Amino acid sequence: MSPELLKNKSQYKNVLSIMDSSEWLLFISTFIRRKNSVTRIYWVYLFVGLLAGVYMSLSNNVAEIEHRIWIVGLTGGLLLSLLISPVLHELVHALSFKFFGAKTINFRWNWNLFRFNVQANDFVLSKKSYFLICAFTFFLFSVIPLMAAFYATGVWLFVLLSLSFFHALYALKDLAVCSYLYKFPNCYIYSSDEDKTIFYKSLP
Repeated sequence: MSPELLKNKSQYKNVLSIMDSSEWLLFISTFIRRKNSVTRIYWVYLFVGLLAGVYMSLSNNVAEIEHRIWIVGLTGGLLLSLLISPVLHELVHALSFKFFGAKTINFRWNWNLFRFNVQANDFVLSKKSYFLICAFTFFLFSVIPLMAAFYATGVWLFVLLSLSFFHALYALKDLAVCSYLYKFPNCYIYSSDEDKTIFYKSLP
């Protein structure tokens, strides 16, 4: 899909444009609360993750573990979620955008959203491709650490549980976009040269 074809108003309609951090914050807070399959899977994952964390903690007799071990573990997982996994998360997005045809990609840190932003200039991505990218990064940085925690002990148990949880929070923007796109059967995301994100839907 080319940007020129997408802008053909006889076939596609611009349904939403987002430009700055305040608009993104409103968008995320609105659509992460929408009831659909995307948000249900997300909240179920958090609930299952909480139960799994409690189960693993009890199985490892967490009450008998030195405080410094679980403090270091939880703090280490948090630091990984703030410093390492966001970079890797956005790198996966950037490589995926390149794979799907993006020519230019910009990285920048957004203090208001407290996350890296990856912006592909003059680039169109389909709903299906975006869902695939988000599912892959969520599985890689949240689901796999949670699964690995079942085989970990000591400080690594808490590192993996912490990483799994905090990355799930970091992925809120991706999940909010998926939640918004869920209601449109055929839609696309366009990233402009002015760092604007525009959502288009196919007209019947």
